[in-house]
Amino acid sequence: MTKAPAKPGLPISLSVEIPTTWTPEQALAVFELLTEIRDRVWHQYNVQIQTELQNQRLPNK
Repeated sequence: MTKAPAKPGLPISLSVEIPTTWTPEQALAVFELLTEIRDRVWHQYNVQIQTELQNQRLPNK
């Protein structure tokens, strides 16, 4: 049996440098933006995300 090709997309982990010089207001603005993006992605793809999460939790054969 051959191994399925890797799925295209982002790597499993992503290293992001967070500046230590942000003001609390800047940090909150970034946090709110990320929350809005997360909510919109979830609204559009919630079923597909749930299915993918379930598939990733299945034991490998």
